[in-house]
Amino acid sequence: QKNWNDTLGGLPYAIRVMTKGEKPPSRLFTHMYQDSIFCPTLPGDTPPQKRFFDVIMMGCIPVVLEFDSGQEGKKSWHQDGGHSLDNSYPWIKGSNSTHPKKEIDYRSFVVVVSGGVQNVRPTIEALMQNYTEIRRRQLTLMKYAPYFSYGMGADAHKYPDAFSKILESLRFYVDGLDSLGE
Repeated sequence: QKNWNDTLGGLPYAIRVMTKGEKPPSRLFTHMYQDSIFCPTLPGDTPPQKRFFDVIMMGCIPVVLEFDSGQEGKKSWHQDGGHSLDNSYPWIKGSNSTHPKKEIDYRSFVVVVSGGVQNVRPTIEALMQNYTEIRRRQLTLMKYAPYFSYGMGADAHKYPDAFSKILESLRFYVDGLDSLGE
């Protein structure tokens, strides 16, 4: 007998339990991510987790746990005392890795849960009461998602992607070096 409800905020949800030695086909997760609004990306071995970017690429809003990083005023989405956000996620706001107007504000689309895994459900249920906020997060996620994949095909250079974001970062870095030499 299960000890959880059949719905989360009135909608059905899926929990998949994996056992050691059994590797599910990757298409299982692709379909689950595409069919979901929220995808918990709980801490793993290292920050950031590949699945964090997988869910973004599938249009699913990542749900993360937040911890104190051990650095004054900085948080971690990895573990208590873990790497701070600005050292874990590419082009994150405040990282000085690209022009400030072109940094990624992950908090504008990620659902951040404080106080432990027991707060995931209440946090998501509270957010589900505000469709406008969910839609805003989805649209913001769609704006940033192309930066986490590489374009393919003859017209790939016409659209922003991870490669163009890397070049943008290099330009920002080189411009900073040029200003030091003046």
